[in-house]
Amino acid sequence: MTAQFEGIYLSAPNMSLQPGKLRIAQSGLGWKSSDETEQVTTIPGSDIKWIQWMRVARQHQLRIGTPKSRYAFDGFMKDDFERLSNLCKQYYNTTIETKDTTVRGWNWGIAEVQSQDLAFLVAGKPAFTIPLSTVLNTSITKSEVALEFASQHPPPGANEEDALSKKKRLKALPDEVCEMRFYLPGSAKGMKKKERKAKVKAEGGGDDAKMKNGDGDDEDESDEDDDDEDSDEDGENGESAAQVFHDAVKEKADIGQITGEALCTIPDVLCLTPRGRFDIDMHADFLRLKGKTYDYRISYTQVQKLFLLQKPDDIHSQFVVNIDPPIRQGQTRYPYLVMQFVKDEILNLEINADEETLRTKYEGNLQSQYDDPAHEVISILFRVLAQKKVTTSGNFQSHEGQSAVKCNVKANEGQLYFLEKQLLFISKQPTLVLHSDIASVTFARVGGALISARTFDLSVRLKSDTDHSIIFSALNKEEQQAIDDFLRSKKIRVKNEMEELAAAEAAVLGDDDDDDDADDDDDDMEVDGSGNALREEDDEDSEVDEDFQADSDSDGGSGGSGSSDEDSDASEEEKPAKKKAKTS
Repeated sequence: MTAQFEGIYLSAPNMSLQPGKLRIAQSGLGWKSSDETEQVTTIPGSDIKWIQWMRVARQHQLRIGTPKSRYAFDGFMKDDFERLSNLCKQYYNTTIETKDTTVRGWNWGIAEVQSQDLAFLVAGKPAFTIPLSTVLNTSITKSEVALEFASQHPPPGANEEDALSKKKRLKALPDEVCEMRFYLPGSAKGMKKKERKAKVKAEGGGDDAKMKNGDGDDEDESDEDDDDEDSDEDGENGESAAQVFHDAVKEKADIGQITGEALCTIPDVLCLTPRGRFDIDMHADFLRLKGKTYDYRISYTQVQKLFLLQKPDDIHSQFVVNIDPPIRQGQTRYPYLVMQFVKDEILNLEINADEETLRTKYEGNLQSQYDDPAHEVISILFRVLAQKKVTTSGNFQSHEGQSAVKCNVKANEGQLYFLEKQLLFISKQPTLVLHSDIASVTFARVGGALISARTFDLSVRLKSDTDHSIIFSALNKEEQQAIDDFLRSKKIRVKNEMEELAAAEAAVLGDDDDDDDADDDDDDMEVDGSGNALREEDDEDSEVDEDFQADSDSDGGSGGSGSSDEDSDASEEEKPAKKKAKTS
């Protein structure tokens, strides 16, 4: 006889987003999802060792323990307990144990690694449990341990999607926990003492202890003394509770328990984003970035795009990996891995796989040994293992013959690559813009700079957000024509505000020239006492001017002004001379 339960979720070891059907028979249990994947999970009846019943967020949960793993099913109603208890007793000769969960709502307690789960205990009772298989990365900073969880959302499809389609897809997905932080002060020895005390309280020893201590004040004082002892032990032993907890999680989670040997290891790779040097372990289904502080596990299904590009300095090559969902460091998200290699750097690498595997699984696309430039070797490995095309520099040539131009996005300086299907800006925060997402491109200057400026700005307006633009600033003016020709060849709408500004400035300068000519004409004309205009001779080297200037005390100024001054001085000298003649 078979019993069936509808609307049941699989919570462990693999978490399901859609409900399914759970069937219980004498031979064992079977669960099948109701979505398109039709995921099936079976548990033989002979492997069942224990069964637990507890209250969780999605109604009630049935936990089943086996020698190798633990399974959890959510979605049971309270009235299902009696029916399940009779079935388990009849088919598997096992009594369901009821586990109580804490309802205090505290955020402080004991974090404990239990087999394949991480349990958070408050007063000895579990507040929540997390399958360690969902932990993607873990990092430690002093007394704080951060756990990053793998996304349960399906990865994006193989086909390229524009920004608007991606925005709609992400908006339709439900929220999920992506990170959790634990603060564990003190030493590992002190943490174990607290765990023992918590268990004693959970078993009923807490009430007895309070009776012995009176009203409980002495107990609080003893806890403070324990905290002081913990800090002292931490300094003496050097093994903190945070470090022990971090190591335990790393050992039990997938990031610590790596099954199988890596195909190869590329040591000491310089990463510009995230900043640092990492050892890269390339496995068949995923890769690991191992640094001094952070350790990342990246599945090849997260890899969306690959780029192999030459830097304008003709010395380095950059390999860019686009990841979705991105990796995280605290609150910072990194959707791109940017690795830098010296072009002449040779990498000697041996692949840990036999010839049969290389020929059948990888279809002969991988060699057993490499002795080639590092950027070429790593691009081949990513192309074959991630099964993604590697995009290289296109036909664009800058004024200096390079495939990229230097510019800025806000305060970040980097290189802008004009590729066949996208624009890629590489800096501390890379930016990728597909040609299909571009509504228009505008050549402009900030604040209407003069036409003599040596740089210009490139404003890219997207179809998904026409109110805001991505501005690439401080581009060399000599690159304008090459960029304009490239964008027009890709049938991208281009608007040149620089030409309009130049025409307006030319018109203004033309009017100023006319006004200056008129002013010069006015300066060259002088008016006599009767109002008649007199024209000064233009030739300053004439004989008349030389004789005239010889008696003049003035070394500069216009001819007209000098002539009038000299005439007035001469007339004044003649008048007293005539008077003297008459008196004599």
